[in-house]
Amino acid sequence: MVGLPGGPRSGLLANAVRRGLIGGSRVWQVVLALAVVGRLLRRAGRPRPVVLRERLEVGETLEIRHLSVNAPASSSSSVGLPGGDGSSGMD
Repeated sequence: MVGLPGGPRSGLLANAVRRGLIGGSRVWQVVLALAVVGRLLRRAGRPRPVVLRERLEVGETLEIRHLSVNAPASSSSSVGLPGGDGSSGMD
């Protein structure tokens, strides 16, 4: 039988579903309950991604900047930013 994706414990979970829920074995039902609770706790313990959500009004703009990990914070090599003294070069 081919194992389910998700690591070595997924086979245990598949056995617990087959033998506990379908087969009615009390021991496998307990194994299934412990596996599900373990997965839920592991999922709840993961850090959540940082998300910012704001509604823009008509005429407002959004500027997205990304600085590489290795670049210093004062670098002016970002795409779309003027270089040097910040002048547009149109005098």
